[in-house]
Amino acid sequence: MLLRIHHETKLSYSNPVSETVFELRMAPPSNDDQTSMGYHLKISPQAPVTSYRDGFGNRVDLFNITSPYRELVTQATSYVRTHRRSGLDRLSGVSWPASPGNSVAIEAFEYLQPSPLVERSPALTAFVSTLEVPSGTLLDVVYVLLNAVAARLQYEKRVTSTRTPVSEALELGRGVCQDFAHLFLAACRGIHLPARYVSGYVNHPGEIATHAWCQVWGNPQVGWIDVDPTHSCVVENDHVVTAVGRDYSDVPPNRGLWKGRSQETMGVSVTVDPVEQATLEWNEWSPPRPRATGGFSQSHLQSQSQRQGMVGVAPRRAARSAYPNQRSPRAGLHQQQGEQQQQQ
Repeated sequence: MLLRIHHETKLSYSNPVSETVFELRMAPPSNDDQTSMGYHLKISPQAPVTSYRDGFGNRVDLFNITSPYRELVTQATSYVRTHRRSGLDRLSGVSWPASPGNSVAIEAFEYLQPSPLVERSPALTAFVSTLEVPSGTLLDVVYVLLNAVAARLQYEKRVTSTRTPVSEALELGRGVCQDFAHLFLAACRGIHLPARYVSGYVNHPGEIATHAWCQVWGNPQVGWIDVDPTHSCVVENDHVVTAVGRDYSDVPPNRGLWKGRSQETMGVSVTVDPVEQATLEWNEWSPPRPRATGGFSQSHLQSQSQRQGMVGVAPRRAARSAYPNQRSPRAGLHQQQGEQQQQQ
């Protein structure tokens, strides 16, 4: 399935703000389950963009805006072809519990540990103690955990935020996609099953923002398998991954700081449409052609690098900041509000 994804975020301010540092995680990677056919990022006001890999391998687009402005608009457009391997077959081919002699692979070990939004708590300990995990296959275990999450959380918007820890959502008994994903992660880690958070998009009617789900670790041969706790299902070809991490705090679609005395409001628009082929609409956003000097201007090179998706992104390991537990910004700086992952 070929999908066209358009994600627009508009940040408006009551008074001019400046000295903005902003990062985006909206570029779908290419892997065994999907292929990025193109990615284009447009920013207004215009600013140079630096792309790098964070500590989890996700592409991050970073930019600064020093001059005053009252509106910031980012538009990310992608074409992605999904060809996901059967999650049902892969899960049913893994025995549970794992053999005593099998140690956890190094790439999965970190996802057994508590994380900023999925910390240990008495409420979580009590929740995990009620799980009746069967012996059999990993598919059997996943369905038990999905049913347990569905029994404890009711989908409801505007009762949690991007910074809500799973213990609070569990106490409320309500939440959105990221809360369902966090509780599923807590259940997996509670039974010693590595699991990680996924940020991305889904081709479902009614989606108005980015979606969140999880991946569980099978074994080195099977790898990571996508599971959607909100819909209580194993993921198929309608989900597109953009970033993975320990929880939402590692993979927000957008995050930033700004300076000024102002009130911030945010509007988000996301469309995901099946298409027959990628178009040449990227040319709408192309910068003016450089003069014939035998070379290319910096802005032209930057635009070309962004349009080519994963090409030209310098691999670099970055520090993993605990987003909800960060120290308050220094005087005069404000954290940009995050996009909560939810559906209509």
